[in-house]
Amino acid sequence: MPTTTIPVKRETWARLRSYRVGGATYDDVLNDLMDDCPPAGFIREHLRRLKEEEFSDWQDVRKRLRL
Repeated sequence: MPTTTIPVKRETWARLRSYRVGGATYDDVLNDLMDDCPPAGFIREHLRRLKEEEFSDWQDVRKRLRL
């Protein structure tokens, strides 16, 4: 099966590594984590925020964050 490289910060890699137990691969770990939190929940939350929270223009966000 083909593989790919995913760039992550060292801190993220260290956190991910802590989930690797009993000979599990990083692929196993990532799939277990994604199975525990399916995308439907993320999508529902995103749609809720779009509907209920105040919209901020990107230029306003950049100004507020001084970017």
